[in-house]
Amino acid sequence: MFIRYRSCTTTPVMYQIGQVNQIQQQDYELPEPPNDSISALEFAPRSSSWNAICAGSWDNTVRIWEVQADRLVPKVMKSLEGIPFDLTWNDSGNKVYLSESSGQVSEWDLESNQLRRVGLHARAARTCHWVGPYLATTSWDKSIRFWDPRAAKELTRMELPDRSYAADVLNDVAVVACGDRSILVYTLRGGPVEQGRMKSPGETNTQVRSVALHQDIDLTSWLIAKTNGMVFDQSMVHRTACIPIRCHRRENSGILDVYAVNEVKVNMVTQHIATVGSDGVFCFWDSQMRSKLLESKVHPQPITKCAISGDGKLFAYALGYDWSKGHEYSDCSIKPHIFLRQFGRNVAA
Repeated sequence: MFIRYRSCTTTPVMYQIGQVNQIQQQDYELPEPPNDSISALEFAPRSSSWNAICAGSWDNTVRIWEVQADRLVPKVMKSLEGIPFDLTWNDSGNKVYLSESSGQVSEWDLESNQLRRVGLHARAARTCHWVGPYLATTSWDKSIRFWDPRAAKELTRMELPDRSYAADVLNDVAVVACGDRSILVYTLRGGPVEQGRMKSPGETNTQVRSVALHQDIDLTSWLIAKTNGMVFDQSMVHRTACIPIRCHRRENSGILDVYAVNEVKVNMVTQHIATVGSDGVFCFWDSQMRSKLLESKVHPQPITKCAISGDGKLFAYALGYDWSKGHEYSDCSIKPHIFLRQFGRNVAA
């Protein structure tokens, strides 16, 4: 069988706003989106005093919308020195932390609308996670660091074997995927302390795009989304015998079209799982990724990012170019879009 690595591409007329909305019959578009593809997307936490969503973009901006019962309201926008590769909220939802391509780690105080540097990496800061009252970041400078944002002080630093490509934190566990295919697991209880180190499963010529921790009874495992249209379920118990899930792949006349899985997320309320890909499709799965509960229509652009609200009721996804076909397919006249849809227990409805 011939394998062909692909991205969702169509003629420019397919990207017109009216036609996109026809595809999104059950979905709601965020007004005033960024001018470039979405690089980070997160809802305010469930403990927050308001319901909001924040998006970072390759146009060096970060924006927040309030999600009201009957409307989506643009609230505030901030320009940055670098591209916001990742973002995270604090528990009360009045501050957003940003990891930037410049290496800077910033705090955005929403009450004063002021930016403040709380940390700095030698190279691009790839991920950031709130582990209140502290902040965890990973970087292309081959380090994971923990900061006290109140004092803008580095608390501890641990070396990584290569650049960080993706990371996630859940309760007292952190996992980091590196450029040399290493997967590092840390316990944050009394730490951080490295708990295990293993190799990313699957083909050696593929890259990790996203990782997501999830809890199944007494077992904590992590989902690894890769550029070959696969997701792997790995844990400390199953280090090598990982369960492969074929997600964003299609076979047609003996040719297997393979699309990158750009992100995987876990609904912490229902334990359902969402994946989005370069094929312009989002999928909802059961908690074991054994059954696909819903597969969307093919959207006219790749889906670069997704997010799930803290109450588990809303799913957000971003359409935009993901550079999987190179710079020659980039078209600045084609704008990104961010959509919301219901993500309840009956996800197939």
